[in-house]
Amino acid sequence: MPYDPTPLSRDAVKTLREIARDLESGKAEYDSPRSAARVLRDLHELVEHLPQILLQTSAAVDRMARDRGDATTVARSIGEAATTATNLTDQLRKAHEAAQDVRAR
Repeated sequence: MPYDPTPLSRDAVKTLREIARDLESGKAEYDSPRSAARVLRDLHELVEHLPQILLQTSAAVDRMARDRGDATTVARSIGEAATTATNLTDQLRKAHEAAQDVRAR
């Protein structure tokens, strides 16, 4: 029996929100360029899965929607988000590769 993935996505959001808050407040900080590069790698790996999740979400909405017009509108928006996520994946990969070459002072 399939499970609802909503709790897992909420957990991911909670974790990212905590990282952002801790970095902003100074509670967390990178100890080296390598540490920052690792976070970029992890973000790349996270975002790498977004296009597939978005496309599966679009298919689920399409199956469950009563109104075809609503399903089409949602599918168009999700498709655009999947394209943006693909571009972000590429940019994060490039940022990670560049960050790996940075040396600490």
